[in-house]
Amino acid sequence: MKTLINKVGFVTIILLLIGCSEADISTEELYDATTRGTVLKTLETDLEFQIGEENLISISAEVIDQRGQDVEKVDVFISFFDTSTEDGDPNNISKDEALFESVPASDFDTNNEYPIFNFEFTGSEFDDFFNFNEVDYAGGGRINIRLELVMNDGTVFTSTNVNPVVSGGAFYLSPFQYNLNLICQADDPADGIWTIELQDSYGDGWNGAELIISLDGEETSFTIEDGSSQTNTFVVLPITEVVSIKYSSGSFDGEVTFQVIASNGNIVVDAGPSPPVGAELINYCNTSYQ
Repeated sequence: MKTLINKVGFVTIILLLIGCSEADISTEELYDATTRGTVLKTLETDLEFQIGEENLISISAEVIDQRGQDVEKVDVFISFFDTSTEDGDPNNISKDEALFESVPASDFDTNNEYPIFNFEFTGSEFDDFFNFNEVDYAGGGRINIRLELVMNDGTVFTSTNVNPVVSGGAFYLSPFQYNLNLICQADDPADGIWTIELQDSYGDGWNGAELIISLDGEETSFTIEDGSSQTNTFVVLPITEVVSIKYSSGSFDGEVTFQVIASNGNIVVDAGPSPPVGAELINYCNTSYQ
């Protein structure tokens, strides 16, 4: 399993590298000089957006401050990717990232050990923000939500300056961004043998994470117990009406990637690192799974 170098070990290594002298800095001085961050530890999410249904997307996260400075706000950015057409197609309705909402620290829930940031929006609010209606994205798409944690001194923490231990680690699970596919109603899938390709970038297995395949409600889970890759298959019978694929989180989601290939040869899921947790991963709006 992974081992984090503790503060004392880190200082020891530094001292060995620079040698001992009267100018050696103390452990406390080195610790004080170390750059530390503030994280948004994911507590709970609801990231399902079904076309034609009322939708409420929500994220709840603890604000864990390691810097001893106050948080000013959390800025929420959203973007939309039209997956039904190619880039450059005049009918492509993808939208660049834009600031959706700023949530001041005064709005955090402070009734717990750490302040809790709660954020939600409805399908109607999404439509209004991008001037959409359901007909526009009936072919499917993907929404990206990115969070910026803004400190009072102007420092910003987000997905672009966070390390894997924080973004997908066992404790923090603080990716600062979340993806969700727009889901159409499922139709009959391609029957035959489907293939699952699993990868772990660290090479020690999925650390408790699972890929859950459901055929008409009957679930089977797949994982890597140890190692960096694994191939599995499952059979979809001609009578099968719905294939569902969801991801269950483990200790180090930032190391996890996987692909699911339908019996027709099409890649219907290509997810990770840090795959969406608990959300339907098949884009039913894209009929490649049939």
